[in-house]
Order: sequence, then structure tokens, then C-alpha cells
Amino acid sequence: MKLSYMGAIVALSAAALVAGCGGKAQYTVQGTITGLATPGLTLSNGGQNITVPAGATTFSFPNQISYGTSYNVGFVQQPDHMLCQFTSINTGSAGQTVGISVGIACARRAYTVGGQFTGLFPKAAAVGTTPAVLRTVTLLNGSAGGQVTVSSPTDGTGAGDFVFPAAVADGQSYGVTIHPDTTLSSDDITCTVKNGVGVMGEAAVTNLLVTCNPK
Repeated sequence: MKLSYMGAIVALSAAALVAGCGGKAQYTVQGTITGLATPGLTLSNGGQNITVPAGATTFSFPNQISYGTSYNVGFVQQPDHMLCQFTSINTGSAGQTVGISVGIACARRAYTVGGQFTGLFPKAAAVGTTPAVLRTVTLLNGSAGGQVTVSSPTDGTGAGDFVFPAAVADGQSYGVTIHPDTTLSSDDITCTVKNGVGVMGEAAVTNLLVTCNPK
């Protein structure tokens, strides 16, 4: 504690000495990065751009700024297949704190998996005040996790859309099947999944097709 206290006094005294000599204390605009696994990240501040390599955990701009000068770190370009966000304030004025440190966290972009289902008609139509007996099918994304349940629509078409609530990261595989706990043995239909296996690209998957047919 004593050494840290003395260090702070020395730093402040040095800044005061610089100011007394007609100059201003200089600050480096820098920060920390987590999760940066791919290249392409470019940051800007005050007309300067820097490219941050994959795997980097820190960054700094080459030109220092004087006491009282404003800084504003921004994203010029996001890294390939990833999205980076600030985890701390990225703007300010040099001298507001002992040093400038901007936090950035990066993560793989993620997209949804979904599609359409057909042939999922109610087991029994509504009669009077008795509601229709709907069929349900639960789908499981075994590779990426998550599940979604679809039910017979009440409009009589037997068709509809579905989307898994859990997104899948770019580059990660997905594998959609009928959930093993789904029981259709007592029904007179069977359901299959088409286009259920693949690797997530840079857009949502919308071409899954669940087709239900009479046995």
C-alpha cells in the first residue's frame, strides 16, 4: 500500500513538473481485449486507425494525447465471424483517471436455426364447445443444444414456421432430429426432418422442413 501510494505521488508530481515547464502530461489511449480469435478488428481514435491481430489481449494507439484532450475509441471494422463490444466507457478526457483503459469483449456471431412444418393436423377437430385435440412434435438440436415444440395450427392448414430459441455460433455444427421423448406411436402419423444437419454460416438457417404424413 505504501509503495502504491508513493508511486501515485511520484506520477502526480511528474505531471505537475511537466505542466510547470510549459508542457502537458501525455497519455496513451489503450485497453484490454477478451475472446478475439480471428483477424480483422480495426479500431479508431482521433483520426488514427490500428489493426488488432487475432489472439491479442491488449491494444494501444501509437500517438499519445495531451492532458485534457478528448478520446473516442470506435470500431472501424469487426473481426471475421465475430462481434466485439465495449465493456467499459470508450470516450472521455485524458486526465480524468490515472490512465486510459478501454475494455473490449469479442464473441462468435450466432444465428438462429428454423424452418417449416407440414402435415401436422389436429388429431380430432373441435366439436361444439369441445376444443380440438392438437398434435405436438418436439425438435431437438443435439449438436448445439436447445429444443422447440410445434403444435397443430388451428387454421386447419397443418403447416407453420418454427425457430429454435437458442442461436448457434458461426462455424458450429447443428443437428436437428425429432426429440426421442416425442411419442407419436398412438397417432396415425409419422414425422421426419429434412436439411436438419449442417454447419452454421453467416446467416440464419431457415430451410429445415419437418414433414408429417399418415402412417
